[in-house]
Amino acid sequence: MKTPSFNKIALAAIFLFGLVLSLLLFKGMSFYGDDASYTQYIPSILSGTFSESINIFSIRLLMDLPLALFVGIFGYTDLGAGAWALISYLIIIPLIYLIGKELGNEKGGLLAAFLFSFYPLIIHFNTSPDPMLPMALFLTASLLFFVKGMNKSSSIDYWIAGFLAFLATLANPLAYLYLLFYGFYFVADSAYQSIKKRTAIIEFKILYVFLGVATAIALLGYVNMTIANGNPFFELNMTNNYYSAAGGPDQIFYTNPSLTYYIDGYFPYGIIPFITNSTGTVINPQSVMQHLFSINQLWANDVGFFGYVAVLLGIYLLVDGRKRSRFTLIIAAFIIGYMEFGSMSITHYFPIYKLMRFTVVAAVPILLVMGFALSEFVWGKNHISDLTKKQRVAIAAIIFIFLLSTSLPINYFYYIYNHNTMAFIKQAAHSLSTANLSGASVLTTAEAPGYLAYYLGYPKNTVISLYDNGAYGGMFIPTCASIPHNTYVIIPTPEGIAAVNSYNLWVINETWAYNPSECNLSLYANTSSIPGINNNSIYNPAYVGNIYFNK
Repeated sequence: MKTPSFNKIALAAIFLFGLVLSLLLFKGMSFYGDDASYTQYIPSILSGTFSESINIFSIRLLMDLPLALFVGIFGYTDLGAGAWALISYLIIIPLIYLIGKELGNEKGGLLAAFLFSFYPLIIHFNTSPDPMLPMALFLTASLLFFVKGMNKSSSIDYWIAGFLAFLATLANPLAYLYLLFYGFYFVADSAYQSIKKRTAIIEFKILYVFLGVATAIALLGYVNMTIANGNPFFELNMTNNYYSAAGGPDQIFYTNPSLTYYIDGYFPYGIIPFITNSTGTVINPQSVMQHLFSINQLWANDVGFFGYVAVLLGIYLLVDGRKRSRFTLIIAAFIIGYMEFGSMSITHYFPIYKLMRFTVVAAVPILLVMGFALSEFVWGKNHISDLTKKQRVAIAAIIFIFLLSTSLPINYFYYIYNHNTMAFIKQAAHSLSTANLSGASVLTTAEAPGYLAYYLGYPKNTVISLYDNGAYGGMFIPTCASIPHNTYVIIPTPEGIAAVNSYNLWVINETWAYNPSECNLSLYANTSSIPGINNNSIYNPAYVGNIYFNK
């Protein structure tokens, strides 16, 4: 029997580490993204009545359909909600290693896979119903086959790369950035080779990428004939209308025009990390460790120190790395650059909608850059220093220990914040599960309706909606008479009402909200004082409240 190689053993250990870390920090439903916007389609998918609509979330088929599958298996639980993202995350780990192997740098692939396993931005979303990890799964597989195509000049590998890249767009349209890169690479490589050889050299086989895309679109068109009222190009039309602000029936409502958005996001501690924070406030050395590890000060830090280290290692790879390893540097720079400065519209400049979680689309190339650079530094033949092998290994180990030790507090922060916030919604759902909800209404605040509906299993003949003085699509209930009969009302604590009102669009200022007895509302369940959670300062008070019943 053949003994497994060190690389395979190390890969298995990384896989196991990622699995254990993910299970320890498992989220399920989370309020960080658009979770409830995807889970709302589960009942219709499971019942076979699903059809796409003008709601942009309904056309993300490779998010919606697998999510429904796992909820069908595991029920309306945290595991059901997070299984698809977790499986995607776990599959990506060996795919990263295989990309490193294809580029002739297995050790670099291993190091990148390890970095991926605890990268805060990945752990943030790898166990919740968010499309970032499913999208990354298809894109990483696409990148693997693209590299295979480069190595073997293989038409079929390029075709598969294009096919998979388009499938990724059915999880999230950010995946189109990879198709843009493949087009850019075709032009740039042809130009470079032609100049180098002083004759026209064009690698036409790369264009098989777009034949793969065309094949995927044709198959999707066939599917759309059934679930999109016979419109074979429904996804393409809706995506274009939504993201180009073309005035379609459902379009993006906001985009951040800042041309430094991702720069600020990747460097959350300021240009000099130990001197300033992201607001520019000077912090003294004594407060540095508190700032890093105080769980109350980690909000809005999605990447820890990865951005700083990635820049330094990227420069090293550019100066002292092998040419094949630099390919990942090119794709990482292209994607991040386009996300920061590029347009969502072809006809006019409309900056891409910016959120740090969207940078998951560039995570694998960035981590490959870091892994390759560290591998070149430790085991490469050419070095810009006279350090011994032991010294280089020690420096690499220090970098990993530093990144891991500063990432785990961030990972834990987002887990406990979500856990403590969702605990109130889960408790409310548990309390309401014993009620007769047939023909009843459930009124709640903030974003809770979708989450509450999920944990209740989307009960039939029950209206679960929000109330916010009617300002943001919620019910307008200024008086006791406005509260429907046979209604369960979740009334936030005074702190929760203040949090809701801070959004401006959500305003609750009726007297009955502060004094439920005014409307003769009877207390149905107390969910605002869960032992061990309510006393913790890390929760969102807008989700907290007791349940009252109006007969």
